[in-house]
This record gives sequence, C-alpha cells and structure tokens, in this order.
Amino acid sequence: MNLQFAIITTLVVLLLFLGFSIVLKDSQKRINRAFFYVAISASIWLIFLFISNLKIGQELLFNKLVYIGSSMVICSLLYLSLNFPRDTNTNRKLLYTLLSATGILAIIIVFTDFIISGINFVSWGTDIKPGPLYWSYPVYSAVCLVISTVLLAIKSHNTDDKKDKKVINFFMIGLLVSFAIGFFTNSLSYYVFGDYSLSQYGFLSIVLFIFLVAYLIIKQNLFNMKIIATQVIVIIISSLLLFDAMTSSEPKYLIFRLCILLSFMYSGYELIKSVTKEIRQRERIQKLAKDLENANEHLKEVDKLKDDFLSMASHELNTPIAAIKGYLSMILVEGLGGKIPDKARTYLESVFQSATRLANMVKDLLNVSRIESGRIHIIYEQKPVEDVINQAITEVMSKAREAGHSLTFEEPKHKMPATWFDITRVTEVLINILGNSIKYTPNGGKIVVRVVNDDQKLVVSVEDNGKGIPKDRQQAVFEKFTQVDVLKDEVKGTGLGMYISKKFIELQKGKIWFHSDGDGKGTTFFFSLPILAKKPFDAHDGEGEVLH
Repeated sequence: MNLQFAIITTLVVLLLFLGFSIVLKDSQKRINRAFFYVAISASIWLIFLFISNLKIGQELLFNKLVYIGSSMVICSLLYLSLNFPRDTNTNRKLLYTLLSATGILAIIIVFTDFIISGINFVSWGTDIKPGPLYWSYPVYSAVCLVISTVLLAIKSHNTDDKKDKKVINFFMIGLLVSFAIGFFTNSLSYYVFGDYSLSQYGFLSIVLFIFLVAYLIIKQNLFNMKIIATQVIVIIISSLLLFDAMTSSEPKYLIFRLCILLSFMYSGYELIKSVTKEIRQRERIQKLAKDLENANEHLKEVDKLKDDFLSMASHELNTPIAAIKGYLSMILVEGLGGKIPDKARTYLESVFQSATRLANMVKDLLNVSRIESGRIHIIYEQKPVEDVINQAITEVMSKAREAGHSLTFEEPKHKMPATWFDITRVTEVLINILGNSIKYTPNGGKIVVRVVNDDQKLVVSVEDNGKGIPKDRQQAVFEKFTQVDVLKDEVKGTGLGMYISKKFIELQKGKIWFHSDGDGKGTTFFFSLPILAKKPFDAHDGEGEVLH
C-alpha cells in the first residue's frame, strides 16, 4: 500500500505539473487546454482509484467514482484528438453530444446499480460486481476510441507536412495501444479471468499515453525538453523524499529527512533556474544567429543587385563613350570636318581626355562586376614574359616621357622559362602598376622593371622613386575604391586598379605585393606567376571571355 501511495502521489504530482505548465504557457491554445483537461481528469481518476482500495466505509462510492474519472479521461482524450497536433475548429455538435453522453453515464454510475451493483473485498483491494448495463461503459469507450482514430486518420491523410503526419500517426498508435490495454485490464479481463484483479494496473496504460502526448506537444516546440526533464527529475526525487519522510517512525529521523527534502528542493529550484537561464540564452543566441543569417542573405541579394546594376550601367555606357571617342579621334587626328581653330582644338582634346578617363572607369567597373559575379575566366596562352613587359612599357611610354620619367626594363641575363598565363590580364596588371608609378612619381623620376626566376615562379617588379605609400594607408592598397591619398593628390581615379590587378593575378594562382618605406621613399610592386609546363585545364577553352 505504501508503494502504491508513492507511485500514485508521484504520478498525480507529475500530471498536474505537466498540465499546469502547458496550459499556463498559452491558455488560448485549444491543444494546451485539452491536455490540461486530460491531466486533471487522469489525476482525479488516480486519486479515486487509490481511495477505492482503502477500507474507509465508502468503497462502493469511490469505485463508482473511479469509473466516472475514467469516463472523464476518455472524453478529454477525444477532445485532445480533435485539436491535435494544432488548434482546429472543433466540431461543437460532436463535443456537446460527447459531453452529454459522459454526463448521463456518470449519473447512471453514481446514482444507480446498473453499471456497478456492488463490491467484494479481495486480497489486492476491492473487486466490483458488474450491473446489467455494465456493457455500456466499454461500448462508450470503444465509440470514443473509434471517433478519435477516425479523426486522426483524416488529419493524417489531409496533411502535406511530413512532420505533422509522423506526429499524428505516432499519437494514433499510442492511443490505440493504450485503449487496448485499458480495455483488456478494466473490462475484458473479467470475462477471461472472472475478476477485475488486472484493473489495478490498467491506469498505467493511460498514464504512459499521457506522458507520450506531453512529449509530442513538447516536440511541437511548446517547451524545451531539457527544462521539462530537469523539472520532472526534481519533482520525482522530491516526491520520493517526501514519501520517505512521511513514513518515518521516529520524530528525529522525520526532522532530519525533512531537512534533506528542503535542501534538495532548494537545490532543485536553483538547478531548474540555471537550466532555464541557459536555455533562454541559447535560444537568444540561436535567434540572433538566425537574424544574422537572414541579414547576410539580404546583403548578398543587395550585393548581387549592385553587381547587376554596375554591369548593366557599364555596358550601356560603353556604346556612347566609344562613339564619342571615335568621332573626336576622327576630328582631331584624321582632320574630319576641316581645320580646327587652336582654341577649339584645346577644348576638344580636353573632351577626348575626359572621354578616355570615363572609358577607363567603365572598364574598371565592368572588370569588378565580372570578377565578383564569376563571369570571367583566365585564357591561358604561352608567350615569353619579357615580350609582355616590353608591350606594357610601349603602351605607357608616352605618358612617362610627358612626365620626364626614365622608364627602363632591365632584361635578365638569362631568358625566362616559358610558362602559361593570361597575356591580356598580365599586360593590364603591368600597365596599371606602371601607370600608378608614373602618376605618383614627381617629374623626372626613375622607374625600373625587372623579372627573375625564383623557385619555379616568375617574379616581376616595378620600382620607382616616387611619393611612396604612407604607413597608415598600406593595409588598404588592394581594397576597392582606395587611392594613396585622394584628398591631397591631384591625380584622381576610381581606386579599383590595384583591386582588379590583385584578382587577376590570384585567378592565375599568383601573388601580388609591394614594399614601401613610407611617404617620399618610393615603392616597389611585385607580382609572381607559377611556371607551368603545360596548359591548365579550362572548361571554357575556346569560348573567349565569359562576360554574361
């Protein structure tokens, strides 16, 4: 009896705890209220079940109340089935009919002997004597089971959510197994064994099913399982300590055990609070991480829109700029339209220079757009690197002479080994570096280009004795929209040249870097390219540049 009292007490405490926890989480949800009704009904049923086996003079009444409690559990389980796994528009007509049937059955049980006509005292407790209408109770249970199963089967068939379908099927199987065990122990066993001795274990099937439902509701993200598990463990141990204290025969042991109980309850409270705090912090971090992920996705979308806009705008600008440069070239160089007055020529040459700068800016924007969107690839060709250096120097020599610079290529004593690289891109990188040296070196400066073979790499260097790069700007040299000193320098540009050069070299598995001792001490830029014995594989071979 003491063991039964401990089990019943622990189960009632746990059921009430789960019921109140879930309904207080959100009392507006029908599924929460439905589970609360199931927990309360089951608690009442367990209390009546325990009392019905005590010899207190009202055994018949409490045995009848056991069946009322069981009917309440069955009714509340059907209501839960109506709203599981999510709130639905409950069929009120069906619900009212069910409640009316439950009420009528309860009245018949309590006030008549049609269901339970009497009791017998046996070794395991009290055994009922079934009345002439006892069959109505299992029929009522079976009808509720069929309705619940049909409702759940319809929900499972109609849902497209695989998670919901799995949860509903799990709930339905648990309900069928629970009712089967309960029906056998509380009703069918009488006709098999001739008594209701198994009914003292029948409550376990419903209790286990209730805990299964609680788990499924928790899995629907109503609660964190870690918090629930901690609370349940604390309650179970507290209940056992309370039971142990109440069964103590000596006062001194009672006080000692109560002190242990209080100490454990306080420690359990602190443990629950700690776990709850940890879970909330983790949930907050997960939410922040999710928000950050969404923000990153949004930034990627914005960045893609920016790239698309730059690409579209650059392409659209290319056509009119090419036309402007073409017509200006024909007027200035080829003399189209006759002789031009000196003053007009000065203005037209200024316009031509501006159009050239604008064309270079558009070219830089296009290159950046293609690089960042992956619409460019390296076209490998084999050519002596010395020829590429000479070609780049030839293209910028006129600007170097205008500034009075000495621009030379110190050719290596031994011919550089042949390798594969993108001639157009490497030439563009060299022109960009040489252009910067010309712009940022005071008139009459010295610029020297060299190339060496360094451990299976070709290393090209461009050294000047110009302004140098200030220490505080060196980290940003290869970033977008960066110039040495855009506020002080009269030389203006997009600030994209070195960024593009770095990307072009890295696409060829090379490296680009520089050395400068600071303001006014000149700069040396380096870039390396691997020496390749054969042409690298290119999936776009023969297609030319990938621009779209």
